[in-house]
Order: sequence, then C-alpha cells, then structure tokens
Amino acid sequence: MNKAIKKHVAVVFAIVAAVALFTAGCVTGNKGGRRAAADAQGDNRYITRAMGFPLDGSDVSPDSADRYRLAQDHFIIALDYERRGLHEAAFELYEIAYDFWPRSGFLRKTVADEYVRRNEYDRALTLFSAVKLSDLTADELRTLSLIYQRLGNIEKAAEAMEALGSERSEEEIYALALLYESMGRKDKAMKSFRDFFAGSPRSAGFGVKMAMFSVGERRLADAESLAVILRSLYPDNAEIAALLGTVKYLGRDTAAAIPLFDEALRLDSLNEEALRTLAHIRLVKEQYPEAISLYERLTALGPVAAVYKRGLAFLLFHAKEYAAAEKIFDELLTGEGDGKDVVGKPELYLYRGLVYAQTKRTDKAAAEFRAALALDPRYEEAWKELCYMYIMAKDKEKANRAVDEYIAAFPNSAQGWRFRGYVLNMREKHEEAIVALKKATEIDPADYFSWFEIGSILEKRKRIDEAAVAFRNVLRIHPEDAQAANYLGYMWAEAGVMLDSAKILIEIALKKEPNNGAYLDSYAWVFYRMGDYEKALHYMNKALEQDGVHNDPVPYEHIGDIYFKLSDYKAAEDAYKRSLELKTEDAKRIRERLVEIKNLMRGKKGQ
Repeated sequence: MNKAIKKHVAVVFAIVAAVALFTAGCVTGNKGGRRAAADAQGDNRYITRAMGFPLDGSDVSPDSADRYRLAQDHFIIALDYERRGLHEAAFELYEIAYDFWPRSGFLRKTVADEYVRRNEYDRALTLFSAVKLSDLTADELRTLSLIYQRLGNIEKAAEAMEALGSERSEEEIYALALLYESMGRKDKAMKSFRDFFAGSPRSAGFGVKMAMFSVGERRLADAESLAVILRSLYPDNAEIAALLGTVKYLGRDTAAAIPLFDEALRLDSLNEEALRTLAHIRLVKEQYPEAISLYERLTALGPVAAVYKRGLAFLLFHAKEYAAAEKIFDELLTGEGDGKDVVGKPELYLYRGLVYAQTKRTDKAAAEFRAALALDPRYEEAWKELCYMYIMAKDKEKANRAVDEYIAAFPNSAQGWRFRGYVLNMREKHEEAIVALKKATEIDPADYFSWFEIGSILEKRKRIDEAAVAFRNVLRIHPEDAQAANYLGYMWAEAGVMLDSAKILIEIALKKEPNNGAYLDSYAWVFYRMGDYEKALHYMNKALEQDGVHNDPVPYEHIGDIYFKLSDYKAAEDAYKRSLELKTEDAKRIRERLVEIKNLMRGKKGQ
C-alpha cells in the first residue's frame, strides 16, 4: 500500500472512529457519552502504554504530533477490528500505524509476527534493519532470532538470542546451545547445555529424553555430547550412566559401554536399560550364566516382568537348562488364562515342545506343537519342528504323515518339500526323494540343504557327474562351505577323477577347519590317488591324531591301503584288522586284501 493511499485510508478511518464515538454519546445520553469518552480515554492510556508511546504524548515533538496521533488512532481501530474477527483489515491498519510511528517496538513486533506467520521473512527482517539489538525488547529479539533461523542465518539467530541475556527461558538456553552446536562452536554449546541442565531439577530427565530421541534418530554424536554433559552435572544418576552406556554400545564401543552399565546397576540395581542391554551383550558373547542372572533381575520389574520372564525362559532353553526353562514355560502358560487371548501363546507352546523334544519326550513334544497349531494353523515354525523331530527320531510313518500335513498347509514351502525328500530317502525311495528335493530347489534355488541332500543321494548311487552338479550348486550358494567342498573333493578323489580340483576343494575345507580328521583323511586320499604315497601317509597319520576318527573304519582302511602300496605289510595288516573290528562296509575287500598280505609275507619269508 503506497503513502497516498495510506493517508486517504487514515482520514476515512479517523472519520469512522469519530462517528462511532459520537453515536455512542447520542445513544446513551450525555452521561453515557461522558462515560464512553472516559472509557475511551482510559483505553487510550492503556493502549498508549502498550504501544510504547509517551503516555500523554508530551514527549512528542510538534513536527511528529500529527503522525503520533494518527498512529494511535489507527492502532485503536485495528484492535477493534481484531476483536470483531476482521484480521486482514486489522493487519493493514497495524502496518499503517507502524508507518506513522516506527519508534513503537510493540507495533514493529506486531507487524513482524504477521509477516513471519505469512512466511514473508525478508519483509519481516527489514523492520529491524535500522534498529540496534540493544534497543529491541526481549519479545522483539525472540522474533528476530526466529526470522534469522527461518532464513538459514544461524549465526545471526544466535546473536539475537544472545542479546536476550538473563531473560532467556530454559527452552531458549537449550535452543541457543543447539544453534552453537550447529555452528561448530562446541565450547559455547557445552556452556549453554550446562546452563540449561543446571537451571532446573527436572532438566536431567528432560536431557535423557532428548538424548534418547537423538539415539532413535541415529544421531549418536549428538546423543553422546548431551550424555557427557549430563553425566558431569549428575555423576550419581543411574539413568544417565545407562544412557551413555547405550550410546557407546550402539557406537560399537562395547568395551566402554560395559563399565557404564555396571556403574548404572551399582547406583540402581534394577535399572531396566542397563539390565536389558548388558544381558544382550552377554548373550552375544555367549556368556549364558551372566545373561541368565541379568534376566532374572529383569523379571522383578513389576508390570514388564512377564515380558522378561518369556525372554528368560527362551534363554534357559538355548543355554540347555531345560528343567528351568520348562518350569517357566509352565508358569507362563498356566497364567495365560483360558486360551481366548492367544497373542504370543503359540510360541510358548512351541518352545515347551522343543524342551520336550530335547529331553526325548517325543509324544509330549508333538502335543505341544499341535497345541500351537490349534491356536494358529499358519504357524509354520511349529510344522517345521514337528516334522524335524520325527525325522531325527527316524519315525518314518509319523514323519510321513506330518510332512503331508505341512505341505497341505504350505504347498509352496521349500522346507516342506525338503522334508518330504528326507522322509522318502529314509524309506529308500531315492528317485522320489530326488524329485521332492528338486521341487524344493525350484521354489528356492538357494536351498543349500536340498542341494546337499541331492548330491549325497546321487553320490551314494554312484551318479558322480550329477552329484557334482548338486555340490557345485551348494558351493555357489556358500562358496567357502567346508563340508560341501570336502564332500565334492573326496567324491572326485574316490572316483579317481578331477584330482587337482579335488585337492583345491579339500584345501578350502582345511583352511576353515585345519584339524578336522575327516578333511585330513580326504586330503590324504587325494595324494594316494595321485600316487604320492609318502604325502598320503603323512596326512593320514595326522588325521588319526584327531578326535572323532578312531571309531570310523574308513581311515583305517585308507592307511592300510597306503601301507600296502609302501610294502609295509605288517602295518597294513594291523590297520585292516582294526577296520574290520569297527564293522567296515567294505569287509569283503578287506578280507581279500588280508589274504593277499599273508601270501606276500610268506613269500618274503621263503626268499
């Protein structure tokens, strides 16, 4: 709005105001008119004070008197418009009033606030351009700081906030600290944070909440800065010690986190954050007794005790403390009510079933798995455990029925078809087993276990090339899988083919497990097939030094064959006899070889 229009509007509004006052006098009579005039005078004195005008205008120079009165009149009319809900018209009058009397901080702030509300930050800033910070009121400084923040000028925003001095509220002290931090002025940020947290007893809890918010946003550096300040101010606060421990842990500094959690628990033995996170650390480190102890303390936390009781029961199960786990599962299932509330209950039945399965109570385990499925027929984990239990127990009939039910419920489950392959293989229906296992790999081409089982079945049926394809798929999925590498390498060595590749594969396995007796046996056998009997003997002796091979007839067969090639017939005879004692599957060949050795040894004596 230009100056000419504003002056025209000023005259119009002045007339309107005069008419309004005159009408009030006419309607109420002289006495009422005098009262209205007196009220208006009282209002004017209040308004004059609020606007920052001289109370009676006595300090206004004669040259400015007209502008002063016009500003006052427009302000009074603007207030009336605002009371009547005519906000846009009121704002235009505030602008006119400010143009007439820019010395009024109240009018400056009123107009600036409206510009801010309209996102017209540059226009708002021009209102303060000719005014020193020291001449602004506290409210004006707050508005100015907000304007600079919205314009992205953080340094100027901080400068305006600084000018508030002792009039800064707690929240403004905290906001100033954040501004300093974003500017990289760490020392000033730390001082403001300290001022904030030292200013109120409730600030410790607020600080923890703010830090946890930063943790949730993954702003760990911000959270740690705040936690360090809080800890310096409240060194004996368990919640703050636990907070700093959490930040360190999430920042992968477990070594620094553990003492902080320990300190939190020294200050408060039932600090939930410290107990929960420290228990998780102990679990990751497989320190089960320590983790169990921490979970036992968590179960004393009142309303959340049931949640941790479940966790304790699962932990006891995985620590193989089955009796203790069973007791808690019994308590939880007994306390779950009449079964109407099934949330989480299928999992409890599942785990109690697992406890029974691990302690060889197969029928009771099956009943628990069925109970879980009765509550949730789509609970696939229960189907898996039921089938797996029967397969491991070699109960062909029950396993077969359970697998049929599983596939009926989940026809596109790779694991269901794999289990069918296992059961068919147990029943010696090898071709059907291969078909089922291939169905599993069609559903999930990365099904490692199905490919491995296919390779194993084909190898036993001497279909070496097909078996090699299956094991190559296993190694495609897990390129450094020691078991598959050894299996394929030994299969080739046994067949006397691909010996260089077989050697490489078995070396992959030995790199993972250098003291594995079975892998060393395979490696020795590759050298035997290559005709390097001395190396074969070296590795076979090394294999027989390992645990777990002394009850296996195959290594004794192998070392017997190696000694035979080296013409050490007595050692070969001893090895072959040991393999017979261990019930070798190749007994016919071994007996024939023993006869051959006896003849050779007689021949030597006769020479």
